[in-house]
Amino acid sequence: MTTTLAQVFFIWALSSVGIFLAVVAWRRLFPAPMPRVFDFTLDSRYRRRHFSPEVAAERHGLRQGMRVLEVGPAGGYLTGAAQQRLQPGGSLISIDLQLPLLKKLRRRLGAATPPLVCGDALRLPFRDDCFDAVFVVEVMGELPDRTAALAEFHRVLRPGATLAVSEAALLDPDYVRLPVLIRLAVAAGFEPGEAFSERFQYTQRFAARRRSAAPQPERTTA
Repeated sequence: MTTTLAQVFFIWALSSVGIFLAVVAWRRLFPAPMPRVFDFTLDSRYRRRHFSPEVAAERHGLRQGMRVLEVGPAGGYLTGAAQQRLQPGGSLISIDLQLPLLKKLRRRLGAATPPLVCGDALRLPFRDDCFDAVFVVEVMGELPDRTAALAEFHRVLRPGATLAVSEAALLDPDYVRLPVLIRLAVAAGFEPGEAFSERFQYTQRFAARRRSAAPQPERTTA
């Protein structure tokens, strides 16, 4: 029997879908930072068209004079534009668990690199109430305990300050659906605010409630 080109393509497509679904299932069971070899996917032509660094900084609510924490900058795709939007008078700190990615970020921005911290989002090395905004881009699904991370974001934010979370569904095995994010964030003491969506991507802002008014976080990794 002769195998046609259409049959070969069908087998290849079916195998690709199967592999992707297996990766999604694995990463749902064992969340972890995306291997740095995939950092190049964060700076694609498609992403610059639909979620440029300038658009991201605007959607995240960054303004002049703010003190801001970027969680999971990877190679720094969004970092430079975010830092520029905070000037004059503002400051940005970027924290990532993977030191090689922070080194890549420093090479990318050179003298314009903001302070970098190699650390864990589940145990932020910052005092309470010290930031005006925290933004997290395509990182929530990589965190092994999203509840603990959201509690940490709430702790370091001033009352009324902004948490901005952006997620992209297209080929991201760690994608967190918006209803799940909102449920976890509300349980951690946040109030949903302005939202933006385009194609397969969304940005949701939250306002940090005062801790006395925040309900006890719901322990879940859903």
